[in-house]
Amino acid sequence: MRKFKKIIVIFAVTLILTAVSAYSLDINLGEVQKNADKFIESMSKSLPFNSALGLNWSDAYIGQITAVPPRFGAGITAGFTTMEFDSINSMLVMFDIPLPEGLSQGGFPQPGYVFDARIGGINYPFDFGFKFGMFNLKKDFWEKIKKEEVDFTMDYLLIGGDLRFAVFSRKTSPLNISIGIGFNYMKGNLSSQMPGDDPLELDFDSRSLTILKPVLTLLWETKTLDFKAQASYKSSVFTPYIGFGAAHAWSGAGYRLTADEEIKANGVAIDNNLFKDELKEFGLTGITAESIEQYDNVSNWSFRIFTGFSINVPFIKIDLTGMFGFPGNSYGVTLGTRFQL
Repeated sequence: MRKFKKIIVIFAVTLILTAVSAYSLDINLGEVQKNADKFIESMSKSLPFNSALGLNWSDAYIGQITAVPPRFGAGITAGFTTMEFDSINSMLVMFDIPLPEGLSQGGFPQPGYVFDARIGGINYPFDFGFKFGMFNLKKDFWEKIKKEEVDFTMDYLLIGGDLRFAVFSRKTSPLNISIGIGFNYMKGNLSSQMPGDDPLELDFDSRSLTILKPVLTLLWETKTLDFKAQASYKSSVFTPYIGFGAAHAWSGAGYRLTADEEIKANGVAIDNNLFKDELKEFGLTGITAESIEQYDNVSNWSFRIFTGFSINVPFIKIDLTGMFGFPGNSYGVTLGTRFQL
């Protein structure tokens, strides 16, 4: 778990450092909007896929809670999914800080983890599962690991559940086939105080926004209604499985810049109707005296194939899962361990 938190920290700092690298540049707000639109579109594809982490257990159906022994299990699953490389890199190229080309072949990784549990049904061949993961990484956590001073925070929340019905399950056959429906909710944000004493300048039309000591926050959220089908074949040592999922998602993503005092355009406060109307033309959806924000919502369908196997020892299962999501051509890998009867 500690190693996984280090991966999350590295992911967080990578995003923040690439974003804050633009700090010392004179940036055109129109170009920021174009690249932010690409980032939001890419996140709308990758967020539902990432929210599918967890509850992809090897057994397509675990049995009845009223059986002897009762069928249930609980454990932890951790892994990552990828998002499109170009959507991030296009913003960084604008700031003359491209990501390593090696990432363009595999995509940009988004980590996640959950505690997940599943319990068998009663009388009818169904089971239901629940997953939950969250963390709040502060500046002091990074200092404990690397002994360096990095001022950032990262919040992550993933909660979800599913209900699966066995369409084929017999005591005399090791083959199980199930169909299921579930709901996932995921949200997060990543923020950092930009270093230095010089103000951030954002140019628009013939004016320039001056933001003193800005805090950059990246925001994301998704809600998915998930449908899936799975088949598994259980043996004494291994349980291979394969499945297909389709999710309808309501997602949102964007960024926010917050100052420690009033934001001004050419020396005039932006908290007035004239500047608000002009700035909205550049995609800004939230404008206050101390902050500007671009945040958009997207509704779409996404699909995935998942497959893997578990290693079975008495009361313990170690589960390895690979996933491929489209559109977006993303992939993911998770490793889980659980106690299961």
